[in-house]
Amino acid sequence: MKQDSFIWNLEFKRIFAVIFFTFVYAVGVLWFIEASVVPMYTGGVLGIAQLFRDTLFVVFNQTTGITFLATVNMILNIPILILGWKGVSHRFTIHTLISIVFQTLFLSLIPKIDFGLSEQVHVFAASTLGGLLIGIGAGGALRYGASTGGIDIIAQYVSLKSGKSVGFISLVVNITVAILGAFIIGGQVGPSGVSVAGGIIVSYTIVRIIASTIGLDLIHTSYQHISVQVISNQHEAIAEQIIHTIRRGVTYLEAQGAYSKSNKMMIYVIISRYEFETLFKLIQQIDPKAFIVTTPVRSVYGNFLRKTMT
Repeated sequence: MKQDSFIWNLEFKRIFAVIFFTFVYAVGVLWFIEASVVPMYTGGVLGIAQLFRDTLFVVFNQTTGITFLATVNMILNIPILILGWKGVSHRFTIHTLISIVFQTLFLSLIPKIDFGLSEQVHVFAASTLGGLLIGIGAGGALRYGASTGGIDIIAQYVSLKSGKSVGFISLVVNITVAILGAFIIGGQVGPSGVSVAGGIIVSYTIVRIIASTIGLDLIHTSYQHISVQVISNQHEAIAEQIIHTIRRGVTYLEAQGAYSKSNKMMIYVIISRYEFETLFKLIQQIDPKAFIVTTPVRSVYGNFLRKTMT
């Protein structure tokens, strides 16, 4: 029962973190990117929804609101959620669905706040701040086993297969969205009521993308690995919990205390950085006096599972 309570508390904290980082993501979109007089694209599926909205405005003279944008984003995410369910993780996909639902609510309900960044002279600040918030929101969601949807899921899927950075994969896709946006709305009067050259749209969107990529890769650390050595008299109980709760392989190494001359067993395991908090709490529950050492791992080869979450 105690172990079940621990797992449920951990799951609750993850869901809360996913909702919080989704809120951060939505604030970056609403208060900075959408508030800018120069059209900028968030990238991914929401960026594709922005392209669809701008096409309706430029070609068909149809004005749509932020609720329309959020709804289109949710609809477009459905087939990608299926990919996540089949190719990434069931739990990852469920948490992503939670993020997308709250993303739709936040984008529709959070009131816009004017920070005085709506003029063209302040576009760089808007793109940088908005990009950082979007990156932190997306990276935080990924860190806690979810995604803000869209390309993040595809990037996560490809990253799991290839080991490439999620931020790099998203960067390539997002630049493509920016270029398409420049062709659609460049030189035309957009939803902001201002005509902006395509080159300016691409330039500021790239600034936004770079800021987002920095924020995402700083927060999302699931592919930065560490080795953990644990010395404890409860090594069997700790190893069992690592195998069944975190689902990582464990190696025993014989060790001897230089002062006490007593023989001990050392646990050796390699995990993602974001898994360490779970591992530390598990060890503390079993043996608060356990000796724990962590070491950064540059590369891992062989039979090592790269996964989104425990």
